[in-house]
Amino acid sequence: MTTRLSEVAAFAGVSEVTVRRVASGSSVVAPATRDKVLRAFDVLGLERPAAGRTERAPLVGLVVPELQNPVFPAFTEALAGRLNKQGLIPVLCTRTADGSSEAHYIQRLLGQNIGGIVFVGSSYADAGPEQSRALRDRRTPLVLINAADENRGPAQVSADDAQAAEQALTHLTALGHERIGLVAGPIGHVPSARKLAGYAAFWRARGVPPEEWHGWVAHTMFSMEGGATAVPQLTARGVTAVVCASDALALG
Repeated sequence: MTTRLSEVAAFAGVSEVTVRRVASGSSVVAPATRDKVLRAFDVLGLERPAAGRTERAPLVGLVVPELQNPVFPAFTEALAGRLNKQGLIPVLCTRTADGSSEAHYIQRLLGQNIGGIVFVGSSYADAGPEQSRALRDRRTPLVLINAADENRGPAQVSADDAQAAEQALTHLTALGHERIGLVAGPIGHVPSARKLAGYAAFWRARGVPPEEWHGWVAHTMFSMEGGATAVPQLTARGVTAVVCASDALALG
């Protein structure tokens, strides 16, 4: 048990004494520190101490922006399978044509004393300040997967976007391409910004000046229409291969 406590302490960036206090339910630990330690238990796959458990419904919301992009159903299927194995019930929440939004779903989920929420490809901040505040006040467990913007606090899982871009460029260069474009999401979208950083680093390492590759980059909405519009613009500038920031863009 001592070894596990040391692992939790190292992951949370606190002392073992603090971990023991959280485990015993001590009131001298700041709420933010307590949450950090409990999240460390979760990430390391350890059972939370009895003092850190709460009576929540075994429901976990899966919030995805849409189901047209094939990556989101794939994430949903994988997450639902893992949750079921843990005895939890996944609840799918996605934007719909009739106007159902993240804010609407979060309000409904909170009314069921939800056990946690996983946001895929978006952010709990998209729900609006009122719902975001309610999630924080209730200390609802959150996980963000490939979050669309920077978020401090919630646990996050994301791809190494910069490395992914460099791997794709290395592959295309090996095939003989010298003018390779990048079709990224809207400006301000964090994963796209990271891909662009990797793209820039790739050309910088090869001595290609920014003024040359700047024209090979296009920002657009994540849709097939966005990809179909962006690629002809890049090929008109002499691009012979393209790295796309999403499946929907590539399909377009």
